[in-house]
Amino acid sequence: MNKYIQSSFDLLQNIRFFNLSTLNADSVWSSTMFYIPKYNPLTLIWYSKQDTRHSQELHINPHVSGTIYSSRVMPDLSLDLAGAQFTGYARQIPDEQLQETYDYFFMKTYPDENIRKKKARPILDYQGNAIRRFYELEIQSWWVYDSDGWSQHQDDDRVQVPLSELLYPSEG
Repeated sequence: MNKYIQSSFDLLQNIRFFNLSTLNADSVWSSTMFYIPKYNPLTLIWYSKQDTRHSQELHINPHVSGTIYSSRVMPDLSLDLAGAQFTGYARQIPDEQLQETYDYFFMKTYPDENIRKKKARPILDYQGNAIRRFYELEIQSWWVYDSDGWSQHQDDDRVQVPLSELLYPSEG
């Protein structure tokens, strides 16, 4: 597996927040979201309140972009940076898919059943008149940061990774 594919899976499996950018007729908006990845096709799943700006804008224009990144300053003051940028389409999960999405999201968020029972909100909090809803973003294009390109002063430090390479995470 090449380093760009490995970097993609490392980010998806180890970083739990992404920045979501939405667009309306007047401006763009960015929100930080807790997510769980799903594969084949590559999808990010989260829940949010329906009355938030990003949730309302998704109903008007589902085309979105986002980033996932990890950074830290090393003891020698150098920067350790890994990141991905992506575009895709987001939507609210319809009621007929809610149970499957709910189960997947909370099983991945809290693998221990006892903790999951204590921490997961009841499914009723995401349906009917409840304010929260689950959303999914199906990735259409994916790029990762190439630190080697930056150190070699290339014009673009991003490398596009084919989605066909991100269908199944590596074992281990």
